[in-house]
Amino acid sequence: MGRKNQKGFSLLEVMIVLVIMSVMALMGSQAIRTAVQNKKKTDARLKTETVVFDGLRLVATDLEKAFHYQYTLYELERQAQTMAANSQPQTPGSPAPKPPTPPPVRLTQFIGKETSVHFTTLNNQRTTANAQESNQIEVGYYLATCKNRRTDASSQCLWRRSSPIIDIDVTKDGSATPLVENVSLFKLEYMSGDTQKNDWKAAWISDQNGDTDTQNLFPYFVRITLEVHDKESKDVGKFKQMVIANIRFPNNVDPAKRFPPPAQNQQQNPNGQNPNGNNPAINPNFTPPVPPVGGTTGGGTN
Repeated sequence: MGRKNQKGFSLLEVMIVLVIMSVMALMGSQAIRTAVQNKKKTDARLKTETVVFDGLRLVATDLEKAFHYQYTLYELERQAQTMAANSQPQTPGSPAPKPPTPPPVRLTQFIGKETSVHFTTLNNQRTTANAQESNQIEVGYYLATCKNRRTDASSQCLWRRSSPIIDIDVTKDGSATPLVENVSLFKLEYMSGDTQKNDWKAAWISDQNGDTDTQNLFPYFVRITLEVHDKESKDVGKFKQMVIANIRFPNNVDPAKRFPPPAQNQQQNPNGQNPNGNNPAINPNFTPPVPPVGGTTGGGTN
């Protein structure tokens, strides 16, 4: 009986195939692992960037809606009292003139430093529909330590403080919430609307402690720089972003300059018309013009 021809693979061929398949499987597993690691890094960085962008957007929106109230009615009343006192002749038996009304307390302030800012704004977000709340609140941003809820690790955080009650000191009271964790840099710079002084200032104090360039005034622009660095995470690294907020209505015109005292406009003009006809302290039928409310938003990112 003859031996039939048998077809198959030799042991050497089988070993070569196994080696090739092992190399391909190793390369595929490394590619998958690299893709997973890259996705993890991308997701972690994207999450950090989103938190930074959201925090900066909230800071910029609060600043753009900063509210500065000027006591125009007090200025008009003061001018009217001065005019009435000057128009009444003083005789030995006449009563003493009424003392001037004391100026009202300024509640809308802007206290800005290099790493913190506190001011009044019209960006109150109501949590209940039709809530009897004003749009105006006190807002503050500053750096302080906070703990991560998942890891219980402490880091420097950017906090937002808000208070629905407006008082003399805009830097206190209210409730605070951490916005951004692992903050390595939070820097604020301020600029006025004066084209002759277009340099950035490290501080802006509008109360009695401010200088002549900032007292009773709000800035026109605020540059905000925020950098995050999670030292315990190798997936994120450092991320830095900057925006410029344009305060829409600083309302820095002094009422005394907007409505000059009557003593400065007592004479007739060349046309025979009394220029005091546009002064509300003299002409009760005159309606003061409403200052325009406008401005462009400058909260772009680089």
